[in-house]
Amino acid sequence: MIRIFKLTQSIFYVFLLVSCSSIAVKTYNLESPAIAEQSYVKIVLISDLHSTIYGPEQSALIDLVKNINPDIIILSGDIYDDVVPHTGTRLLLSGISSIAPVFYVTGNHEYMTENIASIRKELVSFGVTILSDAYIPITVKHNEMIIAGIEDPYKQDYETPDYNQNDAMEAAFRELDNISVYKILVAHRPEKIDTYKNYSFDLVLSGHTHGGQVRLPPFINGLYAPHQGLFPKYGGGLYAHNGLTHIISRGLSVKPFLPRIFNPPELVVIIIENAE
Repeated sequence: MIRIFKLTQSIFYVFLLVSCSSIAVKTYNLESPAIAEQSYVKIVLISDLHSTIYGPEQSALIDLVKNINPDIIILSGDIYDDVVPHTGTRLLLSGISSIAPVFYVTGNHEYMTENIASIRKELVSFGVTILSDAYIPITVKHNEMIIAGIEDPYKQDYETPDYNQNDAMEAAFRELDNISVYKILVAHRPEKIDTYKNYSFDLVLSGHTHGGQVRLPPFINGLYAPHQGLFPKYGGGLYAHNGLTHIISRGLSVKPFLPRIFNPPELVVIIIENAE
């Protein structure tokens, strides 16, 4: 009986390891009158890779993105890691650079490398647009849009001591209140949503939580998240805030010493269509 119990326990652990180490694709379908009729914009959101490698030369992840055929690729921070070598990140950037325009914001771990200047140079060398407390007007399938991004608050600790994220947002984004196109904010940390809601964005994209690491759906949407603690309010998924949609990726990091339980690594797809 004891042997059977141990065997069952081992099988269960193997099941958890396998089921939570392959990439899940999560798709969100949104509607907006700002999108032209019979048109749509498809976004791939990649977050919290932490230089994890999927398949030879990052092929499993790159092929997934290619098959989705996005109009925009967004990297919402912690694509690099401060401990893991940057090989997986470089393979990803090389593989996705020709698929669609790539936009990036910093996460806390890019700053924790204490080499943020070199990281920025490398990103630019791969053709990535860095959104550093700034916004860019873009046109996708004749749809005028704005994509904006903010620096992670660790900028204050590791680069610019007098940096204040709230002040930076006010200086960069208040003028968007008078612009009536679809507006996206990329912000690594979801727990600051009450600040983001003060602006006229339609969609906020975040990461950082790793899905709360351990999930027991539908009862627990995350056991622990950085800067939120136990049972985080914003563990992962879609949250609606009076007209503002907030999507939090569960991220792609897989670390043997920190297993994901009922919480597979996630590639997010967002499809925005006209609201008829």
